[in-house]
Amino acid sequence: MGLGEFFKNIFGKKPCAFCGKEVGMMKRTKIKNKEYICSDCDDMCSFHIKKYKFTKDELSGHMEYMKRMDKLFTDHVSQTKSYLLPSAYSDMAIEFFDDAGFFRIRDRRYEGSGGKKYPTELFRYDTVASYEPYILEDESSEQGKEKVFKECGIKIKFVGALDVNEELKDGLRAHPYITDEVKVVFANSERDKENCGKYVDNAIHHFNFIFGVHDDEKGLFDFGMSKKEKRDLVGAVAFTKTAMAAVKAAANGGEISEEEQEKIKENMEKMQDAQTDGLAAYSRRADELEAMLV
Repeated sequence: MGLGEFFKNIFGKKPCAFCGKEVGMMKRTKIKNKEYICSDCDDMCSFHIKKYKFTKDELSGHMEYMKRMDKLFTDHVSQTKSYLLPSAYSDMAIEFFDDAGFFRIRDRRYEGSGGKKYPTELFRYDTVASYEPYILEDESSEQGKEKVFKECGIKIKFVGALDVNEELKDGLRAHPYITDEVKVVFANSERDKENCGKYVDNAIHHFNFIFGVHDDEKGLFDFGMSKKEKRDLVGAVAFTKTAMAAVKAAANGGEISEEEQEKIKENMEKMQDAQTDGLAAYSRRADELEAMLV
């Protein structure tokens, strides 16, 4: 290959595998099988996936998934109560929709102005494997000086990013596309640094609430059962009732009335709640909303 051909191959225009438009190297991203996606089609994808890991067919499916999430948000999730952290943000934030079982990462860079340009991406609570605070600092250019604040926020790891040796919490499911850790930057300037710790603490606190992290704890003067103990007791009673219903059904030749079926369903849900520290309740809410789009 000659030098001219080499530079043409690198800098010359290439067709987008999705829309066919010829684009230069600054307006395209390489995907698998030596194909490309243009910046316009790229905007229809998640900002949290690495396009080079996917084939054309996989990204086509992903775009349909994003359209589905956008419609789910517009038609259903956006109608539920939300909790935004931080409530007044300059760059990024997390918006929790507990009644829907979803959250979204808000980023001012992609919210645009004068109309919606990008699809809204939703994340199910039950795809989150872990979350933790982080802070980045640079070494000072002057010896002996304190490190220079760069940014802080939280890192979210989805189930698809788990190492094969990591333990999977009951009730979790893999995200269909995200296999990398996602950072939510709450502050990236000295001006916002002061409040970043509060923003991070509030976000971690809400994730802990969702996943029942402190449900086994009780206050100093709380002599009753903890939230987890109550839920476990309800689950144990539900298990007994389900077993008795199964024995009764077997005695009746397998016949179960609609009323009994509904009671069994309720008891199964209580058992799931106990097994997953309450996470299953959010999964059911998400399942119900997603089923509305079928």
